[in-house]
Amino acid sequence: MKIESPVLRRLGPVPFWRGTKKCLPELDVVYRRAREAAVRALAAESAAVRRPRRGKASGIMV
Repeated sequence: MKIESPVLRRLGPVPFWRGTKKCLPELDVVYRRAREAAVRALAAESAAVRRPRRGKASGIMV
């Protein structure tokens, strides 16, 4: 299995790992899910900032 997370690739095998599953592939899944959640959160925040406000003055002074 190819590890996608750059930090995990640099880390290499985890010494003294005693888990029943391989550590790096499991951590890679966690990193991938965290990355996807961060992208969704940032996209939602960006959309909220760009969304025009309804019923309020635009803030432009004439």
